[in-house]
Amino acid sequence: MKKIWFPCLLLISIISCQKELSIEDGSVVPPGLPSLGNNCKVNQIISADSLTGKGLFSIFTRFNSLGIADKVEVFDSIQASIQFEANLEYIGDTIRLSPTDYFLLDANKRVKGFQTVEFSATTSDSDTLTYVYNYDGNGYLVNKEISVSGIPVPVLRFRYIWSGLNLVAVDGSVAIPGINQKVLTATLEYEPILTAKNFIHILPDGFETSLYIMSLDLGKKSRNLVKKTTVTVYDDSGNVSDVYTASYGNYKFSADGYLLEWFVSGGDTNVLPFQNGRTLFKYFCK
Repeated sequence: MKKIWFPCLLLISIISCQKELSIEDGSVVPPGLPSLGNNCKVNQIISADSLTGKGLFSIFTRFNSLGIADKVEVFDSIQASIQFEANLEYIGDTIRLSPTDYFLLDANKRVKGFQTVEFSATTSDSDTLTYVYNYDGNGYLVNKEISVSGIPVPVLRFRYIWSGLNLVAVDGSVAIPGINQKVLTATLEYEPILTAKNFIHILPDGFETSLYIMSLDLGKKSRNLVKKTTVTVYDDSGNVSDVYTASYGNYKFSADGYLLEWFVSGGDTNVLPFQNGRTLFKYFCK
């Protein structure tokens, strides 16, 4: 079966660059940096050289004075150039990204749908992909269905399993009746005590939302800080193709509990927009 989730090929190509890694002990650095404020949210994710802290690439979300995201940029610091940008235009319950791509919001301003057009790399053909997101009564994302133009039923379904106020597993499979086939599974482990104020979602299957993860409301977030992710990807026959395991640590916080950086080790995370090595988090505060 054709892999129809949004691939973020541009982002993958940027973050595939290698970094010089310093020795990291994975420990937690106690708070001590200045406080940020009471109403802050992540507006920039920076992949940084682990020795100097110099940025290699970043994803930046611009918020207006009301705290509403109105622009997203991906910046390649090595080439000193903007590799991607999108303006977010709000029209009723719609966040329009381009003439073909837009998110739909429910009455609680959470994302309930996404539509995008995927163009073939070799022909003039295109598919319209439609995503539908559902939440439980407590406001947690519980499933996502993906449909493709020309097929009357959803073709992929992702289930989200929550425990102890944390997202602990994702199960993605073919949704077409009569086909029992996995496409992606993931498990997430967490620090039992550590939390971070108003951090972002960690969604191992969030290919379509990764560039906009700072801009969107996808329901309640996990309470604790992730310490390990394991993502298994399956091939077109339903056999295991790749397993990606990553460990997260060396967290650094502001004095008032916002996460300022972490270090990822292991293998490729396969959890966009993060990669191995040092990542810095910047914030917009009202």
